[in-house]
Amino acid sequence: MRELDERVAAMKSEHSSSAPDILLARQPIFDRNMTLFGYELLYRQNDTAEQANFLCGDQATSLVLLNNYASLSQATEHHRVPAFINITENLIKAPEILPVKPEQVVLEVLENVTPDDKLVDALKRYKELGFKIALDDYPFTQEFERLLEHADYIKVDVLNYDMQVIQQKLDHLKNFDAQLLAEKVEDHNAYIDCLQLGFHLFQGYFFERPQIVRGKQIPTSKQQVMDLLAEVYSETAEPDKIAEKVSRDAQLSYRLLRIINSAAYGLSRKILSIKDAVVFLGLAELKRWIALLSFSANDDTPPELLRTLLIRGRSCELIAEYTQVANKDAYFTAGLFSGIDSLLNVDLSYLINELPLDTGIKQAILQYQGAMGETLRAVIQFEHAQWDLMSNEVELELINQCYFQAIQWCDELTASI
Repeated sequence: MRELDERVAAMKSEHSSSAPDILLARQPIFDRNMTLFGYELLYRQNDTAEQANFLCGDQATSLVLLNNYASLSQATEHHRVPAFINITENLIKAPEILPVKPEQVVLEVLENVTPDDKLVDALKRYKELGFKIALDDYPFTQEFERLLEHADYIKVDVLNYDMQVIQQKLDHLKNFDAQLLAEKVEDHNAYIDCLQLGFHLFQGYFFERPQIVRGKQIPTSKQQVMDLLAEVYSETAEPDKIAEKVSRDAQLSYRLLRIINSAAYGLSRKILSIKDAVVFLGLAELKRWIALLSFSANDDTPPELLRTLLIRGRSCELIAEYTQVANKDAYFTAGLFSGIDSLLNVDLSYLINELPLDTGIKQAILQYQGAMGETLRAVIQFEHAQWDLMSNEVELELINQCYFQAIQWCDELTASI
């Protein structure tokens, strides 16, 4: 990630110099069935000058609404879900109506607002227009009680309270006609606890940290995935042999041919056989699609987890392209396989060491070693909006560009999976 200033400067010249750069990540929100319900958009200003100042909340929100979210909406037409966006007190109280359709967003009222008559009137006005309102990080104070009857969602930071305390507080919130959203659900156990407490929606890293099986026993269906991946990524892998093995799996063959013949590739003729597909794709591209399709074949795999890993892999690959790294395919593999433990519910180190991956890929995934490991760690920090852990503003600029491109790429291709 060194010596990138000139390349990033070239990237910036393609955009308007008057518009500040916005770092934009998104965190998925799930329902009780682990189905994607929406995204919260997370943002801050990226300032590569002497001082990295945060935008005032009003300006940041406006830029996200008008620029970034508009682009994301166009890219995700087939997978439309509402975006939860933080709205500052000044914006919600302003006489102008926000320039978005009510069905596109959920307006999150922050916990630092003053819950006065003017705010209540503003919430009523937006509700009459069809907007949904969420109370973010609900503080459980008496002065905020008057906002509850206008809320469609009440977000509770479950890391801030003991579970018994949360249960007592929820007993009161359940008297209102609003869905309860648990924030900062960090692992599988916390998710189960919140389910039992009666939360309707969930947000956090729990889908990346499932209940891991700490042994070498892998269910038969998932062992078949491992066996296929081991053969595909073997140093002695031959395209003809891979094609023969894939051809024996009717579902895998069908889905692979469907992807290749999709509009994303824009072929002038149809590819009708796996052997032709191998010739067209090449071994490196074939590996990534077989890995992706094998992962997605598991019925218990949350689709959004797979999308997250695909975006992560593509972001790493794009960074490798911009920095002129020769083995960009390895960067994609590192990003995609960095969450294989969540996909198969088995310890990560065991799974990675069982696969015939290049040593550099293994070290990047398990220890974040080398340039590939540094890139992978930076992308994960970015997608978690842990920007304060990333001191290199030039690196932030590059990842921001690549992450956004990866989202658009992922949306186009996963429509065919």
